[in-house]
Amino acid sequence: MKKYITLFTFICVLFLGIQTATAQDDPLETMAKDKTTALAKALDLSPAQVKLVFEIYYTAYEKNNGIISKDVLNGMRKKISAVLQPAQLEEFKISLNKEKERQDKIEGANGG
Repeated sequence: MKKYITLFTFICVLFLGIQTATAQDDPLETMAKDKTTALAKALDLSPAQVKLVFEIYYTAYEKNNGIISKDVLNGMRKKISAVLQPAQLEEFKISLNKEKERQDKIEGANGG
């Protein structure tokens, strides 16, 4: 009986350890994964492109503690543009223009 109690305790501790390990994900990595996934879906990126884009996002987030200024954002966009194929680049530019228009509307509404 004592062996069963010891085994049960060991299993409980093991499960608690697994839960704790998964709960401590890097928030910067999560942000980079989210951005990469969205871009991969929008532009149909290859696995190699996904890896490069993730590295671009993660490096930028890591260097800037998750705070992205306009300068950093522009630098990221240039690096991502270099990874894309011509058709993907056109789609990327279109999405950037839409994002800029949306941002201008938000800034206009807040300023006016």
